[in-house]
Amino acid sequence: MSRWTYYCPLWVGALLALPLHQTIAESWPGLPPKMYWPYVCAVSIVAGGICQLMLIGAQGAFAQVLPAPGGRSIRGRGAAVAGALLMLGLTVAVAAVLLASEAFGAGAWIVGALAGTLLIASVVTYAWCWPAAVRDFADER
Repeated sequence: MSRWTYYCPLWVGALLALPLHQTIAESWPGLPPKMYWPYVCAVSIVAGGICQLMLIGAQGAFAQVLPAPGGRSIRGRGAAVAGALLMLGLTVAVAAVLLASEAFGAGAWIVGALAGTLLIASVVTYAWCWPAAVRDFADER
């Protein structure tokens, strides 16, 4: 897998959000005209980032491998748990944003708190497993 393939969800997610520019801009009432495209671009980049994080979560949950700094990988159950928590947390966070956009204030806060808890649990699991990460391609170096 090359870098272009690995980072493709970031670009695809951002590009798929751009055609929705009018809907995105309407989500912020009273948006000044000069802030139209910067706001739409920022939301598109966030959408691409969510797609990229979902790919990393799927890699952890299904392939049971998560990348770690220094050319290492977290493998096994820790990667599966962290990846599943990441995907679940992102999905619940998107649901919280949708609830907030429909003016369900208390529900959005509750679901958002659940999403934050899941995402924090994912980071804690990743950090817990980080010291046990194995070096990739150790024989080739």
